[in-house]
Amino acid sequence: MTDGSPVDQLSIRVHESVSAMGRDSWDRLLAASDAPVFYDYDFLSSIEQAPLTEGAKPFLLSVHDGGRLVAALPLYFQESRDPFSTVPDPPPLRVLAGHLWHCYDTILPSAAPLTAELVSRLWQALTHLAGELDAEMYGLVNVPLRGRLAACLDELGLDPEETVPRFRLRTDGPVRDLDAHLVGISVASRRTLRRYLHRADRAGVAITRAEGRHVLEADVLGLCLATADKHAPGYYPPEPLAALIERLGPQCEIIRVTLGRQLLAASICLYDRSRMHAWAGGCRYPADLNWSPQYVLFAAELEAGFAAGRRVLECGRRNDAFKLRYGLQPYPLGRLMVRQETS
Repeated sequence: MTDGSPVDQLSIRVHESVSAMGRDSWDRLLAASDAPVFYDYDFLSSIEQAPLTEGAKPFLLSVHDGGRLVAALPLYFQESRDPFSTVPDPPPLRVLAGHLWHCYDTILPSAAPLTAELVSRLWQALTHLAGELDAEMYGLVNVPLRGRLAACLDELGLDPEETVPRFRLRTDGPVRDLDAHLVGISVASRRTLRRYLHRADRAGVAITRAEGRHVLEADVLGLCLATADKHAPGYYPPEPLAALIERLGPQCEIIRVTLGRQLLAASICLYDRSRMHAWAGGCRYPADLNWSPQYVLFAAELEAGFAAGRRVLECGRRNDAFKLRYGLQPYPLGRLMVRQETS
């Protein structure tokens, strides 16, 4: 660390719940590191009690300078398939990984700028814990390759493998609304989106935004589950997802696109200090529509992102061609996963 004791004098402890840190101590650490919503106390508490990956057991490596929490690394031990593996139909493995699959922004929250020395000590602790748990694979997934954690891993000769990117849009620059953003994309794409928005409006579509726990219904969960199941069956289990939305309170908003009484599209959006995350969602496509609910939902997400007052709108992974066509920027992610012999 740069503002306290030498790294070799820091203590590293293993916990099974973020509650061992205390909310105040944890919140101070996150504020210092500008951590995304996936590290918030309530997010971690919810998925400890109701895991999004069935059977996942939480662990947390904490780093202390005397009595002060100065860094931490959430981990999950689970038997599961990697939903973002580049290998077709990967087998289930006993995996110890940080963060959870559903987080596309794995960092190492720290009270001071990360150093390779601190990352090295935590990597050693992670390796040791994986051995104790008899994990078949261990490591870090969804590490931003332009971030400080990736740079420290590179310094240590631990080169993350590039995987699928996530997509994002700066919303604190000179472009501050949807119309201005659309000027920067191709004429054909701009016309398509505006045509679909016009047709949806004429059809009487309603677009609403509200705090998630107040509008959470089975149809929203069903859309998210069905959409995710195309890539990874069971990725958003309804009951744990509902518990998470309830726990996050005002940090979670749901955008709904409805026609009459039918829900056509929904987006579960999460908020932290710096970002709005269009995190999970889904659409259905009735055959009689001459417009696309996906396009209408996407426009609503962009409008919400510009209105949110955060610096970045995060739009997750997959559907690369569509996101590139509509002006989102790819942000490369990588993983550092190690296979080991087990007993």
